[in-house]
Amino acid sequence: MNKPPVGPGDVSGGKKRERAAELREKWLRGFKPGKIYDVCNPKTAAEWREKWLSGIKLGESYDMEARYEAVRWLTNWVAESLQYTLNGCNVAPFCTEMVLEALQLHGGRPILPVKIDRLEDITVGLGAGLSSQGEICGAVTAHTIAIGIDVSYRTRETAVIRRDVAAATRKFCKLFKERFGALRCADLTGLCFLKADGSEDPESWKKFTTGSPPIGVRCLDFMQFSIYAPLPSEEE
Repeated sequence: MNKPPVGPGDVSGGKKRERAAELREKWLRGFKPGKIYDVCNPKTAAEWREKWLSGIKLGESYDMEARYEAVRWLTNWVAESLQYTLNGCNVAPFCTEMVLEALQLHGGRPILPVKIDRLEDITVGLGAGLSSQGEICGAVTAHTIAIGIDVSYRTRETAVIRRDVAAATRKFCKLFKERFGALRCADLTGLCFLKADGSEDPESWKKFTTGSPPIGVRCLDFMQFSIYAPLPSEEE
């Protein structure tokens, strides 16, 4: 799976825009996100606060509107990339890169305290359960990376970073398991994307991208929660 040349709303670079236009013309002629987008797109920030943050105490620095905008962007990207895949062009992005890009660039206002250039590309191998092996969900991995950025931005004391990152990671994983029942991609989706010889299993990818709704849409919940969940500096 390769990352689309650009995500929705990315207008940086003339060549990127030209390439994106070419791909859209080839694969998305007449495409409308339709039911996938309508079912999964957040309607209001308050609605999604109730869905994902009920019972979680938030500090004054938590920016709900920024999360809402980030999730709107991510949902549109998922709807579009699924349509690419359904039309035969396997360019769907990994969950880790989508969550990190949403947190870094698409909240309208910064969500992470510092932007690391090309972080979503550097960490892409961690996505889809460590590159389609069914291991830890990439949305969980992305939030864990965000925790590390949040904590290490506030202190350079290694012992403090270890302590606080570990505590926050355990807390987030507990919340994630309470909501979804597992941390592993294979357990969450019920799919194994690789054959015994290590090659990709087309039947699993077919199940992931088809159905009513596709199993891949379920992963939106995992990514949305990982975006909405507060970072250590945003909790009371």
